[in-house]
Amino acid sequence: MFNFKLLINQKFTRLENVVKKTLGITIISIISTSSYAATSYPLKITTQNGSAIIKNKPQRIVVLEFGLMDELNLLGVKPVGYGQNYPGEGDIPDYLKPMAKNAVGVGARDIPNLEAIAKLKPDLILGEAAYISNLSPQLNKIAPTVLLNGIYGNSDEQIKNLKILAQITDTESKVPAILNNYQQIKTKAETIAKKGGQKTVLIGYVTPAGVFKALTANALATSILTELNRKNVIKKTERTQVMDLSTEAILEYNPDQIIVLLTEGSMAPYTKLSTDPLWADVRANQQHQVYFMDRDIWARSHGIETLEIMYNRAISSGFLTAKPTTNSNK
Repeated sequence: MFNFKLLINQKFTRLENVVKKTLGITIISIISTSSYAATSYPLKITTQNGSAIIKNKPQRIVVLEFGLMDELNLLGVKPVGYGQNYPGEGDIPDYLKPMAKNAVGVGARDIPNLEAIAKLKPDLILGEAAYISNLSPQLNKIAPTVLLNGIYGNSDEQIKNLKILAQITDTESKVPAILNNYQQIKTKAETIAKKGGQKTVLIGYVTPAGVFKALTANALATSILTELNRKNVIKKTERTQVMDLSTEAILEYNPDQIIVLLTEGSMAPYTKLSTDPLWADVRANQQHQVYFMDRDIWARSHGIETLEIMYNRAISSGFLTAKPTTNSNK
């Protein structure tokens, strides 16, 4: 016999479960988007490079490293001053120029002009510990200074820096979306790289004199290449993260692929190198496996956005699938 009451009860129970589930999702969503409380000042920031007391939310930041500038950009924070490349090597990476439109260059990142920094009346100075730890006492006399590790750090170190900067600038609520986007791009690149098979790589830039400067094992690019199923043929480490290689040495390493990093987009140094008769015998050149990337991105910047650009360029250039290039010289 048909039980109408039982049917009504069953439908009501199912509706009740749907409502509970929906409410649960709503509650979780609210919690996830509002779990970051506003930063309270004064704020004490302690890193392995020392401590700094930040009295109020920084409004006038001088940033002396591209990686940290990169992460401020993602957080929507614009500096009043920034560290630069050496003269003749461009100012700053192209993708950072919009955020620095109204900011002032204060000299090279590792030897900044202290007088220029002081004139800007900053309330916070950010820098790379490996570059300017020796200047910390002088910088702290100008403004509270936070030195972070990025030049020798992997992607985990960049994420750590992003979170510290978000706390300092009261922008922690932006971090989840930034990291989610980053992870999606990284996963896509790693998936493509895995399908393409493992290969050996030589990466570096060419000087105007035609000397190949290879990035060493401790360069950030090496750890990124490892994530992308590539092995840097250079196993040596250097404080400068580069070492000179003759064409004969390149032939001895005999990598599957070569990444040539261009300074300000100029092909002239590579063209000079390729006139060496031995270059025609380099396997990567013969097999059209020489790829051209931006030196600012692969050798000078180390932030989250830089990593995204690296992954995207590795995909679009055909590097991860070993797509033959058209710029190799036989």
